[in-house]
Formats: sequence, C-alpha cells, structure tokens
Amino acid sequence: MPHSSGGGSHGGGSHGGSHHSSHSHGGSGGSSRHTRSTYFPGASRYVYYHHHRPVYVYADYDITAKRSPFRFLILLFYLPFIIAFFPMFSQAYHHPHKLAQDYDYRIIIEDKANVLDNTAELRNSLVSFYNRTGISPAVITVNNSDWQEHYSSLENYAYDLYVNHFEDESHWLIVYSTPNSFQNDGFEDWYWEGMQGDNTDGILTTSVTNKFNDEMQRDLTARTRYTVSSAISTSFDLITPTVMKTTIRWDLMFFAVVIVAFICLHACLMLGINPKARKYAKAQRCPDTAQEVACEYCGYTYVTGTCTQCPHCGAPVPPQEQSTSPNV
Repeated sequence: MPHSSGGGSHGGGSHGGSHHSSHSHGGSGGSSRHTRSTYFPGASRYVYYHHHRPVYVYADYDITAKRSPFRFLILLFYLPFIIAFFPMFSQAYHHPHKLAQDYDYRIIIEDKANVLDNTAELRNSLVSFYNRTGISPAVITVNNSDWQEHYSSLENYAYDLYVNHFEDESHWLIVYSTPNSFQNDGFEDWYWEGMQGDNTDGILTTSVTNKFNDEMQRDLTARTRYTVSSAISTSFDLITPTVMKTTIRWDLMFFAVVIVAFICLHACLMLGINPKARKYAKAQRCPDTAQEVACEYCGYTYVTGTCTQCPHCGAPVPPQEQSTSPNV
C-alpha cells in the first residue's frame, strides 16, 4: 500500500516518510572446552603428526571423540539473528532498477487550488524524472478546507487521493494544500505531503526522499524566490540526475559484516567447531611415560605408548614401545 515519503508545512517544518527498519540484538557466551599448545591445569597431552614431526596438544576434553550431529540444532538459535541482519547488506549496497512500464504511467497535474503558475516547466521536470526512474510523478493542489474538516492530517488525505487516482504502486504523488484565503497578517498556512507506492521503494529510499523533502520545504518557505510550481520542479530537478546511481554505505556495510562475522564465530565456538578437527581426529593420548623415539626404518620420530606401527612408514613398533590402548 502507498505510504508517506515525507512532507511539511509553513508553521511546522518538514518531516520524513514512513520507511521502516528493523533492529536485532544478540547475546554472547563462551565455551568450556579448551585446547592449548602448552600445559594447563586439568589438561591431558595428545599427539598427532605433521610433516613427519610430532605435534602436541593439551586439552581438557577428548579431542579425538566424535561429537553428536544433533549439536548442529544449536544453529536454529542463531538463524533468526543472521536473517535479521542480512537486510543490512541490501541497505548498504543500493543499486536501483528502473520500473517497468506495465501500469498507467500518465503524468497527472491537477491544480484544484489554482496556485501553479508555470505548469509547462513543472511537467518538464516530472517527465525527466519519469524517464530516468520509470516512476510516474503526480502533483495535486487542494485547499485546506478539502481535508481539515474530515481528516486528522494531510497524510491521511493524500493516501485517499492516491488510492482513488491510481490502481498501482508505481506512482509518487505530491499534494500541496493552501488556505482559501490568507490571514490578516498575510501568513499562508500551507501544507504539503508526498505519497509513494510500494514499487517505488527501491528507488525512493529514505536518503533520496529526505533530500527532496529538505529542498521542497526550503523552496516553499522562500516564497519571494520560488513559486509553488518552481519549488516542486526544482526539488525534482535536484534528485533526478543522481537518483539511479549505485551507492554504497561503507559504514553500514562494515557494521553488517562485523555483526554477521561475530554471530558466525560465536556459533562455531558454541558448536565446538575447530579448524584442526581433522588433525585432532588422528591424535593419540600420550601416557605419562611417553618418549620420542626415532623409527629404525624411516628415521622419523614417533611417541612411544601411542601406536603399534610407525605413523610415518607403517613399520612395526617394538613391543615395549607399543600402546595397549591408544586413546587412553
């Protein structure tokens, strides 16, 4: 459904649109499993071989034991957090695409309040914007009395104008409202509101509409230099040249990468995932009397009490150096 892109008034300044965003918060935790290259209290010594050399690992758990695959159910806890933060990447990297001309894209200018002095210039600006974006802009001017007696705000009235004029979500309607007559001091109590269809959200982002809104409010307030029509056309002319450019918000991109990386790292720690898991699976627990001995056949070193065959060449190990229970 259409939603506000922002607006303003002579007495109240401008306001932003109704774009939505979501925020998520994650927790933290730790792991009770520890592995180190040096001894620490409560640790047992394990050995595996890399490039024909023994590598020792000290751990307070059995690093050779296979863990239950059901532990991966923990990932279900992290999945909502990852899904919640992925939209940040689409917000950080913005590559707009021109809308398809599969709707009634006729440009509408309805000057019910009779305040537009140069509709030719305004139409040129609207046409240029349409040609660049595929979004059909529309401008309707009304009197305050048209909505103030029956609507709580011009935004609600602009919504009704949109759905009654257009059957699609590809228009951008600008509504300008002015009093039937000025006050005694000459103050014009004007209002304006933008209403955009959902299909325009990929182009009319918050940064784009904020830029338009600031220019529109400033020009409408500077009535000695801008008429209503020139204020609208100037605001469209401001955003048209750059509205379709690809933009990257590096701050948001960096934040999203850091958060997702932290969640993935935390999940790996909770799952006990270790990049050396394959090497640890071949490790043997070293008995207290273990010693390093050179193989009589290949000359490479192995640890006594951990194997019955040389881990390098497969030659039999002397009985007095064999392990009766390799992982004990």
